[in-house]
Amino acid sequence: MGLTVLTSTVVIACGPFFPWQLLDNRKQTLLDLPSTDTFSQKIKNLGVVTAQEKQNLFSADNVNLLASEQTTCPNTDEAYKKAATLFHDKQWEEARSAFALLAYNDKNAAQQVCAKYTLGRIEKELGHFEDAVQSFNGTAYLVANGAPDPLHLGIAAYGEAAGVILDQIGKRITTPYNPKDDSGGITLWNVGGVKEDSLLQLQRAVELYLKQVKLGENSGLSSIVIILKGLSDPKNPDAKLLLDQAVHNPLLRKILLAYVLTDEIDYRTYSKEQTQNILQAFVKAGIDQKNHYDDLGSLGAFAYQNNDMDKAQVFAQYDWQKNQKALDAWVLAKIALRKGDKEKGQEFYHQAIAHFNDGSLRKDNIQRVQGERAVLTLSQGNFVQALEELWPVRDSYWGDVVYLAENVLTPDELKRFVNIHTTVPRDRQAVCDQEVSNENYYDQDTDKYYGYNLAGRSMALRHLLARRLMRAGRIQEAIPYFVTSADANCKGIPQHVQLERDYIKATTDMRRSFWATDRAKAAWKAAVILRRHGMALMGTSGYPDQNPGDYAYGISQMMGPVHNSNNKPWSVSTEQVRTGASWPIPNHRFHYRYLATQDVLYAASLIPHQSQAYAAILCHANGWMQDTSNYGSPPAIYYYPNSDSYESAEEHAQVSLWKNSSYANAKSVALYNLYLKNGPVVSFATHFGYNCPEPQFGAVTKVKRDLFWKKLRSSFHFLKGQ
Repeated sequence: MGLTVLTSTVVIACGPFFPWQLLDNRKQTLLDLPSTDTFSQKIKNLGVVTAQEKQNLFSADNVNLLASEQTTCPNTDEAYKKAATLFHDKQWEEARSAFALLAYNDKNAAQQVCAKYTLGRIEKELGHFEDAVQSFNGTAYLVANGAPDPLHLGIAAYGEAAGVILDQIGKRITTPYNPKDDSGGITLWNVGGVKEDSLLQLQRAVELYLKQVKLGENSGLSSIVIILKGLSDPKNPDAKLLLDQAVHNPLLRKILLAYVLTDEIDYRTYSKEQTQNILQAFVKAGIDQKNHYDDLGSLGAFAYQNNDMDKAQVFAQYDWQKNQKALDAWVLAKIALRKGDKEKGQEFYHQAIAHFNDGSLRKDNIQRVQGERAVLTLSQGNFVQALEELWPVRDSYWGDVVYLAENVLTPDELKRFVNIHTTVPRDRQAVCDQEVSNENYYDQDTDKYYGYNLAGRSMALRHLLARRLMRAGRIQEAIPYFVTSADANCKGIPQHVQLERDYIKATTDMRRSFWATDRAKAAWKAAVILRRHGMALMGTSGYPDQNPGDYAYGISQMMGPVHNSNNKPWSVSTEQVRTGASWPIPNHRFHYRYLATQDVLYAASLIPHQSQAYAAILCHANGWMQDTSNYGSPPAIYYYPNSDSYESAEEHAQVSLWKNSSYANAKSVALYNLYLKNGPVVSFATHFGYNCPEPQFGAVTKVKRDLFWKKLRSSFHFLKGQ
């Protein structure tokens, strides 16, 4: 079937290749160039097959299991069986003659395919290498033209033919497999003495493997990787000689560039030495006008990734002047930024975006370029424009959108942006939500997989603005931005609207009601609303609240210009000032619980200390703080889980956990001490903070009256004593 498949683990490309946020390390974002090619797709596009091959040949990776389990050629006659006996007895010459007759007998087409394939194996054993290649190719030809192939020998024959060719220009070695430690079983290819036709033979072998890849045979792809690994071996002088020739070959040149620019970990089997060896071979080839290279942009990207900026600029600039590809402009933008020229860098970013349709960048890199331009715009102090440029790629870099919207733009700037770019979609199928979520609140636009779509991001931004206005005390302004796509389908008032109205009334009554007890009852109601629904009403998507969003713990990252020194050259002081001004007070996770506790303390100051209501509301508030102290989350907005050192990030997280717990615990202790100092003896005092009863504000009037008469009697006793 060709060369042995490489042992590897399938993983999703992530981390440095597809950063979820661009602003957490702006230097890396703007100056590093991520991988620009997907190896498997790039290679698949290079394979050439005929319509007959595509129709009748197919990959053994996707065969019918019943057919793949067969080990012998079906429906064979006595002549075939006699020939097979000669083959197994290694009587090669006699077997060759017997199978040659069978291979040209078209009475049994399936048997003819088996005979042709076996003839190739025999000729290989006899050292008739070119004949073997022709027999294997003949096998594929028979199948492509309609011959039955239950053993799928047609596509396998291409790999066998390629292997025979490779053996003429090098040596294949497969290390023994060791099941104890799952090691070995890997095939290596060492280039031998380079001959006049070595490059041509190498191209022939690669073309055959490309046919397998095009038809869906993964072993062909892995075989090509093994060839490229052997070809780039810096310790093999013969390989270096053949590599110098290969970079001039149009097909091999494209494959080499795809190999070193790939982001698929399955196929990143080369070392840094190999990469440098390939780069030097390309550099040695130089720019030859007569060759009409159409891949110098990729070569510029390759040089940039290997920190050879001079060569990167030469190749990218040359290709830009001739072809004006988006990839060229992207590389030139980064080179300009390395030189400190932000204006020129911005110009090349605009050019890259203008040439997106040329096919030189895949979809994820197109989004990356758009995001990088926004980062550069932010570094120049153009905050609203940065969000404008980031908005089209909001689905990829939502964490960056959240940072700008929640921490950098002013509420009024964000409000204008939201009014221009978002609307509330009408959804006649949406069910009116009559249940207001608790702390595990998710934005209304999440689907069952907690994933956003672009329309959903618009709703998420509207809710983010609503919560930010609530935190700023602009409650009436916030209400329209809480509207959901299902509100129009509600028969009555949507629950979230009623909640917002109740909160507004409670916060109004707690300041304006005439009687102190009424003010206390309103303050308690406001506190309960915040405790139960504070995340939905005013929680931050980033730190410190880490909600709501499409993950249970928020966006999990945040990026400020101060904490990470890599961000300093790429920010302006105004950003830092704005970020600090946007912090919630206090800057701790579930910050609204602390606001609820403040309302409780206000209510407690308005009612008699000896009342049950006084003890009950302090009991509840104490429980809220105890519950909050169980959550560990960084209290500062400048927290970096993606710091350079895993240990330092872990240490910072532990310190943050301690600080957050200590802050909430201190509030809990203060509330309990306040009760001990002033409160009455109650049955729930022994488990203060747990199973607290509802406050009985109706009994407050009687307590006040009793206190009044008690004080009056004390006054009479005092006067009588005089």
